[in-house]
Amino acid sequence: MTGPRDSSFPYSAELRTYTVEEANAALPNVRRLLGQIVELTHLLPELQDQARIHAYRSSRANGGEGEHEELELSRSAVRDAELSLQRALVELDEIGVQLKDPQQGLIDFLSYRDGELVELCWHLGEESVAHWHRIGEGFAGRKGL
Repeated sequence: MTGPRDSSFPYSAELRTYTVEEANAALPNVRRLLGQIVELTHLLPELQDQARIHAYRSSRANGGEGEHEELELSRSAVRDAELSLQRALVELDEIGVQLKDPQQGLIDFLSYRDGELVELCWHLGEESVAHWHRIGEGFAGRKGL
């Protein structure tokens, strides 16, 4: 394990390095969390649009009870989704996994390869961790293990 993260980062978990075996062992939990993150990342804009539509209708309906109730329900759905997303992000961070693309379901595990700090790269839908890249190279620099 390496030192603590930059204190400007919103979470306080320490950086963690993984072996390929440890990364693969963590995948069931990572799959669950990343699946939630991808789903909520796609769902939130729709929920926010619905809340805006209900807010507009509520303002035009001069306080009609039905529109006001729909507005509160839609705002509640947005809050619930945001809270669920935040929880999943924190949980992913707590296990030391770096989220690279929440829409595509792309994450990295810090690791060492031949003494160099690198990233094990995994994409939602892949069976196991089978790729790596140097820090900063990103998905385009993926190489097979």
